[in-house]
Amino acid sequence: MALRLDPATIVFREFAGLEPVEPDWRKDVAYWEDYNAKFFGSNGLTYTAADSNVASWLQAPDRAPFAFMVRDLLPALERRTDLSDIDFVLLAHWLPDLHLGTSVTNYALHRLGLENGFGFAISDRGRSASLFAVHCIARYLGQGRRRALLMAMDQKHLLYRSPLVESLDPVNSACIMVLEQDGAAGLTFAGYRRCPGVTPATLASRIGLLCRDFGLDPAGTILIADPAVAERSDFPGPVLLQRPQHLCSAPFAALAGCPDAGSDVLMVVHEQDCLTAVAFTAGCGEPA
Repeated sequence: MALRLDPATIVFREFAGLEPVEPDWRKDVAYWEDYNAKFFGSNGLTYTAADSNVASWLQAPDRAPFAFMVRDLLPALERRTDLSDIDFVLLAHWLPDLHLGTSVTNYALHRLGLENGFGFAISDRGRSASLFAVHCIARYLGQGRRRALLMAMDQKHLLYRSPLVESLDPVNSACIMVLEQDGAAGLTFAGYRRCPGVTPATLASRIGLLCRDFGLDPAGTILIADPAVAERSDFPGPVLLQRPQHLCSAPFAALAGCPDAGSDVLMVVHEQDCLTAVAFTAGCGEPA
């Protein structure tokens, strides 16, 4: 069986404010400061006033909770493909939702009126969570389960200061799509790889090895990568740049705007000397 994704059906958007700020939220500052202190303590860290981002988190004019993004995106996806028989809903994100504890996958299942679907979320894998999600979907579908809804999203506001997140300067963004076993059209999933120990100096050689492993001809393959990775890759084929500010949705946001969906595609994310990759081949043949 072949897992397929039609890039023409991918829906991607950036979001401004989806949730109005309530003045009464100011009274909750002490509660969230205590939450931060306990969160830091559970990770063996000491929380100080300099770490706090509570005030701006509560009063940000561009708050975009995950469920609100899903609410806005599902109708657009329904206009592109049927969502009445989804078997599996998977959320991939790195930064936490504004609404802590909300089951976004259950919300999507409810909005679609699906009573027998299965949903869960993948996080704590950095910006590569959406690539791992495709791998999970490929492993889960089968034995009567055919179609999965993948939602990759992140929102920009944290309760605490993070130099790493601040350096990425993220935007509220989300991407949703359907992957289908033996679908009639689209790209065919060819595999997933996670390669540790890849430095900037070895990026080019490792990407070349990935193409060989996936059975891709680099000259005829579209590489979807961050600008910094693309610059070091020395890739002979076309390169489509993804925006790191889109975090987990970045690879698929780039694919949604792909000018040539008839070519093989290699998506890569490079973080902390770890290279994560997903490959798709053109056409409807079985993956290599």
